[in-house]
Amino acid sequence: MDCIALYDSGNFAYRMCRVFEQQGIVFQVIATPCKVTKTGCGYCLLFPELYAGKVVSQSDMYGCPVREIYKIVITAEGRKNYVKIK
Repeated sequence: MDCIALYDSGNFAYRMCRVFEQQGIVFQVIATPCKVTKTGCGYCLLFPELYAGKVVSQSDMYGCPVREIYKIVITAEGRKNYVKIK
């Protein structure tokens, strides 16, 4: 199951994406879904749920703290729901 990490800045999402790429882990930066954004348009980091702890710890270490993490849940109708896990 995939998750998204929201940061205070889209630049933080891009920076952390590069950090993980340097470690050989490939994540994506995507537009923050309207259902979860509170500040308008922005970007977030898309990653497998397995990496949630690593995303939080590495982001803190690099000075880009994660504001929120949501798990992406697909409904029976094929719609995406976002469940806050941090």
